[in-house]
Amino acid sequence: MFVVSFYFFNLQIYYSVIDLSFLPLRIKNALDRTDTDILSELRFRTGYPIFGLYGGKKNYLSESGVTLNRENAIVCSQETVLETVENVTEKSLYAFNDKLKQGFITSKNGVRIGVAGDCVFDNGKIVTIKKISSLNIRIPHEIKNCSSKIFNKLFLKETFNTLIVSPPAKGKTTILKDLARKFNEYTDYAVLIIDERGEFGQISGENIDLIRFSDKNYALNYAIRSMSPHIVITDELQTQDDWKSAEQASAGGIKIIASCHGKDAEDLRKKEYFKKDIFERYVFLDAEKPAGTIREISDKDFVSL
Repeated sequence: MFVVSFYFFNLQIYYSVIDLSFLPLRIKNALDRTDTDILSELRFRTGYPIFGLYGGKKNYLSESGVTLNRENAIVCSQETVLETVENVTEKSLYAFNDKLKQGFITSKNGVRIGVAGDCVFDNGKIVTIKKISSLNIRIPHEIKNCSSKIFNKLFLKETFNTLIVSPPAKGKTTILKDLARKFNEYTDYAVLIIDERGEFGQISGENIDLIRFSDKNYALNYAIRSMSPHIVITDELQTQDDWKSAEQASAGGIKIIASCHGKDAEDLRKKEYFKKDIFERYVFLDAEKPAGTIREISDKDFVSL
């Protein structure tokens, strides 16, 4: 029998920025003059000013920090892009190719970097991306207790298959990380994290097992047999295989906590692979407010709780 300790958590939020040491020195120096607690994204496009989402709004990056003045912005060079990629991959891009051909690479500390360039195909299948010209650097923050409302409402007395829904860059993964920490600290449940993109690298604990860089289908099939989890936490459900894997795990008695892109219940219903009967609870994040802000928690029929 597994015991859940009943705690109501302090809702104070703390920010901490993950390691960005892979960035070129000029960019790091500019960020040193910036309040990076509210910087969530950096955009590098060769030949154009570098800008980011700063407090949810577009701001340019200058030598003296963020600015609204485009004329003062640092212009991204091809060397800036290449140096960033070389630093992240430790000059071994080939070792990252499986992720690169999916459109991103991930730093060893869990920073996901979207990549654009020339796609190379062989027999109709993409084999790599060359001549990289653009980077989208997603800057994760640990926001402690950002999942308190969800945990207190949904997981104190029992657990529910739960889907966290929001547009991109609105805090889905941040909330999943915080939920993993809470389950580890306040319950005895065995928690399995399927970290397909390498974004949960900082999360660990005596009750947590972590599978990185594996698709959900493979990870769930072998982990259910070998690790016997009670709860599985995984990132974005996107493909038919993702939804099928979640459905199979749920049918086997495992509780699934996952995320999905979407704006609201109507948007979710329109998704090709959406399966309504998998999830018992839905958490919708607010697209108009800072990342991690909860707009609504609803039951399996999308009735607000």
